[in-house]
Amino acid sequence: MAIAFFEALLSLLMPSFYSPDTSQKRLLAMVTQDLKRSRHRKWYRIRKQELTKEVGNFFYELYQLSARAGVSMQNAAESKQLRMLAVEFHMDKSLLALKERLSPQAITELAANQTSEYLSIIVERDISQFNEAFDVAFIEKADRYYNLILLFSQFVIFDFLALLKQFDPLMSGRDLVFQPKIRRISAKKVIELIKDFLEISYPLGENQDWTTMLDLAIQYKENMGITLDEWKLILLQLSLIQATSILVLIVRHVDKDPLWKSMPRIQREHIAESYRMEVVDAAQACLDGIIREREQKQLTQLLTAVFGTDEAGNRMYYYTLEEDEILRKNGLEGYIYVREFNYLKTFILDFFKKDIKELFDMCILHGQWIKTGMNRQFSDTFHEILANFENLLDFDNSLSEEESLGAKLRSLLIKSKSQAAIVLSAINDTAHELLESLTESLATIEVLFKLLFEDQSNRANQLIRNWDALETAGTSLRQRLANVSHKLSSFVEALHLFLHQVKK
Repeated sequence: MAIAFFEALLSLLMPSFYSPDTSQKRLLAMVTQDLKRSRHRKWYRIRKQELTKEVGNFFYELYQLSARAGVSMQNAAESKQLRMLAVEFHMDKSLLALKERLSPQAITELAANQTSEYLSIIVERDISQFNEAFDVAFIEKADRYYNLILLFSQFVIFDFLALLKQFDPLMSGRDLVFQPKIRRISAKKVIELIKDFLEISYPLGENQDWTTMLDLAIQYKENMGITLDEWKLILLQLSLIQATSILVLIVRHVDKDPLWKSMPRIQREHIAESYRMEVVDAAQACLDGIIREREQKQLTQLLTAVFGTDEAGNRMYYYTLEEDEILRKNGLEGYIYVREFNYLKTFILDFFKKDIKELFDMCILHGQWIKTGMNRQFSDTFHEILANFENLLDFDNSLSEEESLGAKLRSLLIKSKSQAAIVLSAINDTAHELLESLTESLATIEVLFKLLFEDQSNRANQLIRNWDALETAGTSLRQRLANVSHKLSSFVEALHLFLHQVKK
């Protein structure tokens, strides 16, 4: 800062003496003097801008030491295997075992003998422990050594051969037996390669933990092609060159840029966190997939118990699969509960208003109730379901083109999809409330029918005292109550599964 200030002051006071051209020449003269005073001054012939044999020998020695490692590390920066090893290298046996337990294969094998609930507990516990192990210190260490091996890699794969062929055109690829006849060359021919070399060599320091790094490299490629002593020899050579800045001075002199600086190519990859996420995401996806598959199988069994093997069909008029498809083609979330509402409407029309209503009328109108409060609860719940069903029908009709809500949604699909998304979200919220309300009411009446079945079966006469008088010709009252209870129980469980799947 002080130098810059005085240079600016001198340029104001003595502009002719301190012009940009004069300053440039003066700084270049200083570069020339530094080259003459350098202990590596024999590397460069200033007047002819030539690199001497000493430079060629220096690069050839580095090439001999690093060539075999360069073959091993050719694709290291793109290697998924190396990224994985760089993390697992620092994991102890217990953490590696935990990681194995979180593999999809291990979770799938465990699932064969576990319930979904217990499987979730085990896997989620292991995920939590795995996440805790990846603390700041562990992540920093794994990232640091991975970046260190990338620094090593970018050095050993450097194209020394392209540079050395300028010193001896007869040199061929990785022939370490061939003895080159190195000659003087114009520095301009290789100046860009030297700049690249400076970028990859400057970040390498002798004080870094190269022993651990090389252990990691050998795990990646067993026949690494370089020993620790050979690598330390390279580092020693580099430190001597860096101490004199000889290559930087040569670049400045050749390019006539006295202020040129090398920009070290430093690696700052973050692999530990992405590794953790990959393991956890795979485990969670496997767990979710197993549970989802089981739930779907269970749902199919429940619906089959109620409706047989046929789908419910399209019982809604406007909240339909066809309208859902149109909305999704416009990039919106669509109607979320079409399938659920079709089953719900089918159940109420084909079963609730027939079989259940017959038993309801029989028990309420002709049954002699011991507890009148239970009688009233039964009646209130039954009519609550019918009232909610009417709300469902009204909701469906509100989406027709003639109704304001349906007309508004269709208009916004053309004018503003963002506004249409808001209206659609409100529609699905209403649908969810209706589904929850009907599920709750059906769950209540399911319990009441179970109580009736138990009372009739056990002849406890705690609810109705005249069960015998309610018997009719045909199927026994006990069997009818059993059938209704079973179908109600299956359908309510299916509705709960539907709601659970939507939450996820």
